Parts: sequence; structure tokens; C-alpha cells
Amino acid sequence: MNEQRKYIRRYSATNIECYDADKISYLDKCVMVNISKGGIALESKKHFPLGEKVLVSLYTPENKEISFMTQILYSSQGGFATLYGAKFYETDLHRLSELNVYLLKYYNLY
Repeated sequence: MNEQRKYIRRYSATNIECYDADKISYLDKCVMVNISKGGIALESKKHFPLGEKVLVSLYTPENKEISFMTQILYSSQGGFATLYGAKFYETDLHRLSELNVYLLKYYNLY
């Protein structure tokens, strides 16, 4: 069976911080294991319900913080943590612009 993916995925091992949608509550320190034009895969020991909106925050190699909204679409049990698939769910134009620059600059995704 050939898997048909909508977007090319790039491997990543980036530490990320996850917050609730309003960035009021800290949820967990996670690892982004891959990224694409459509979203990310992240590993977490915390349970995220399907459909939950999660604000992801990370630092670029230049130590610039960027954040973007995601929505959890699926989960699967991994060895030490749960793997989640999350689509980008960003509506803020400034954060969306920063996300697109990040995708292009660090992962050659456009």
C-alpha cells in the first residue's frame, strides 16, 4: 500500500512548549518530530484530546521565539510517549507570516 501524503514532511527533533489556545495554561514540553506545510507531528507524555487546539512555541536557531496554533487530529501510542498529528490552525496574520518564513528558511517548505 502506497501512502499518499498531501505535503512533504521534514524530520525534526525540535523542543517545543505547548500551551492552551489562549496561552494561559502551560500544557507540556514536547518534541516536534516532523513538520510539513500542513502541520506537525509531536511527541508528548501528556494526553491531548482529538480536536484540542494547542498553541506551540519554539525557538529558531537564532533564538527567536515563534508560536503558532495547531489542532490535534490523531494520536498513536509510541514507545515512551504518544505521537500526535496536528494541523496548522493559525488565523493571526503576523504569526502565520512568521510560520511561513520558518518553514521556508529552516525546512525549505513553501
